[in-house]
Amino acid sequence: MVRRKLTIPERWQAVGMHNGGFSHRRVADHFRVNHSIIVRLMQRFRQTGNVTDRPRAGRPRKTTPREDRLISRRARQRPFSTAGALRGNLAFGGHISTRTVIRRLHHQGMRARRPIKRPQLTLRHRHARFDWSHDHLGWTIRTWRRVHWSDESRFLLRPTDGRARVWRQRNTSFQDNHILGTTAFGGGGVTVWGCFSFDCKLDLYVLDGNLTGQKYRDNVLAPRVVPHFDNHALADRPMFMDDNARPHRARIVQHFLQQEAVQTIPWPAMSPDMNPIEHVWDFIGRKINQRNPKCQNIDELRTAILQEWQQFPQERLRRLVRSMTRRVTELHNKRGGYTRY
Repeated sequence: MVRRKLTIPERWQAVGMHNGGFSHRRVADHFRVNHSIIVRLMQRFRQTGNVTDRPRAGRPRKTTPREDRLISRRARQRPFSTAGALRGNLAFGGHISTRTVIRRLHHQGMRARRPIKRPQLTLRHRHARFDWSHDHLGWTIRTWRRVHWSDESRFLLRPTDGRARVWRQRNTSFQDNHILGTTAFGGGGVTVWGCFSFDCKLDLYVLDGNLTGQKYRDNVLAPRVVPHFDNHALADRPMFMDDNARPHRARIVQHFLQQEAVQTIPWPAMSPDMNPIEHVWDFIGRKINQRNPKCQNIDELRTAILQEWQQFPQERLRRLVRSMTRRVTELHNKRGGYTRY
């Protein structure tokens, strides 16, 4: 039988049924509750003449509803403040604990979460991003499919991205099997360059050492990008996208792209959310971290990255390109601010 709490109208109805000759058990069956609930209800009615709950014992609340709203408002005004800092900024008549502040925020639907990290945007960055979104607001998928998205990314052998969680009991945080070991500089890593479009995916290139403008021209653009672009008809010649990293904007690189008639897209600073290849890097990183056994050295890591790049489905790349219309629209609506991408 389902145990539930009777409403006030149901309680009065139960009293009337019992006074009308129904037994405790029959009344309980009617309301689908345990008969002991009806017994206690009738005892309370005979003693007090009422069916409401008696005052319950317990410590009274330390805050009023007005103070609860003040706690919630302060948390919204200063979302990165700790519960202790919020308590210190509140001028209440009595002392309240940090736990009380946390309970009041939980009651308002607010909980401490891991914040999303994004590049810091200045007013100049926001204006540039808004202008860029305004210029590309009318682009359709037919135009976006011509764009070849490129970027570099570094994968660490022992990454610590803050996503790892451990299931453990209280006071067991220092057990060996509950500790996440770290290595200086992530144990080394591999830096790669990749490029894809709606219809194709270029071979991944593993960078040797730091990237310079000359290396970018001689090892990436000349042997990979330019030959691929030359194989397209002039009418639908692709457009090349790279960000504002210093090697990408070196004079020798810009001169080379102009000489080879490679059409590029102007790119606003601090805009990784507009480059869909960032999602590819994140997916590859997750797949590598999920491998069992994990990569033990740099050579295995390099092989794993190349394999995941080759296995990345083209249809998923097409979905990323199709999202560009939504990305640009959201960036325009946010007036160059942060987006969900």
